[in-house]
Amino acid sequence: MPTTVQAESLREARVEAERVVAGLRLPAIALIALSEGLPHPNDEKQAFYVALVAYSAWSLGILAWVHLRPVGERLALAATGVDIAAITVLAVLSGGAFSHARLAFFLIPVAVAFRFRPSITAAAAVVTTAAYVIQAVAHPAARSQPQAARFIATQAGFLAWVGLGCALLSLLLARRTELVSRLAAERSQLLADALEAEQRERRALAEALHDHALQNLLSARHELEEAGEVSAHPALDRADTALVETVGQLRETVSELHPYVLEEAGLKAALRSVAQQAATRGGLALQLDLRYDTPHAREALLFSAARELLTNVIRHAAADRVTVRLVDAGDQLELTVEDDGRGFPPERLAQQLANGHVGLASQRFRVEAAGGSMWIASAPGKGTRVAIRLPA
Repeated sequence: MPTTVQAESLREARVEAERVVAGLRLPAIALIALSEGLPHPNDEKQAFYVALVAYSAWSLGILAWVHLRPVGERLALAATGVDIAAITVLAVLSGGAFSHARLAFFLIPVAVAFRFRPSITAAAAVVTTAAYVIQAVAHPAARSQPQAARFIATQAGFLAWVGLGCALLSLLLARRTELVSRLAAERSQLLADALEAEQRERRALAEALHDHALQNLLSARHELEEAGEVSAHPALDRADTALVETVGQLRETVSELHPYVLEEAGLKAALRSVAQQAATRGGLALQLDLRYDTPHAREALLFSAARELLTNVIRHAAADRVTVRLVDAGDQLELTVEDDGRGFPPERLAQQLANGHVGLASQRFRVEAAGGSMWIASAPGKGTRVAIRLPA
């Protein structure tokens, strides 16, 4: 099953293909109109131009539609049917088998090949060839021109040949798309496995530090306190102060390695805690909007992302205010971290990744591996907004 990001990429590719085809119709119409000035038999110019204007208006409408609204497969199939019908009518009205408009038939299988499955491409090629043959045979020019049957058969053969090539092209594109999707799925699975292994190692390290190093430090401090009761000395006080600071730093490290509050109190409490700590540490005004009540399997990922984003705000944003939102919309979870800091140009992300700053990139990989998506909106002087969406 494709991830959310993969599905979104497929939708964008489909929309782009429809826009390309919508753009290709207009040059084809212009060429058909230009060809009407060339000599050919059985002119029916008035009806031809009426049909051409109608087809032009429809093409302009579709062009506007695909740039303003999403296009589904049904509309795309219907548009292909209209193309076949319109070109057939234009061919009938401008010479039948010998019409210059017949050349536009070749556009149909090509346009279908990179938009639909091979079976649909093959069907479109058959329908296109049949439409040309039927209108060519039925047109009076087929009976008045010498060797018309041979000409029609040759043209139909070329159409069938192009249609076969387009069907094979569509098959190759489908196989390539399937291969890319499979590789992307395997990459996501490998990344998910690696992240899960990392979480296990972080937890094991946190438990080891908590159960051994931290306990040893606490025992050492207890021994210092007992020694201070017997014989007070400034060095003992300094050592005790150092131990207190070290214990605090170690507890903070343990918490960062594995947030126990997430396991014990849940994501809502854990986010509130880490956001308040970050706001205090960075001197930021904090706004929280946590509409989340039902536990989900991706809580650790969301918490890790929020902590990374808040750390970036403190280190780089020079902000006065930070907002953290967590919304459970039923079918998806959305986490947003927004600041009013200095912001940055979008192209800096690629530069930071090239320089080895992989914090945001690693979070994006984690989110995408879980089937989610991550958007970053920023501009110099206008702050930064990062939104993460995960399937619930």
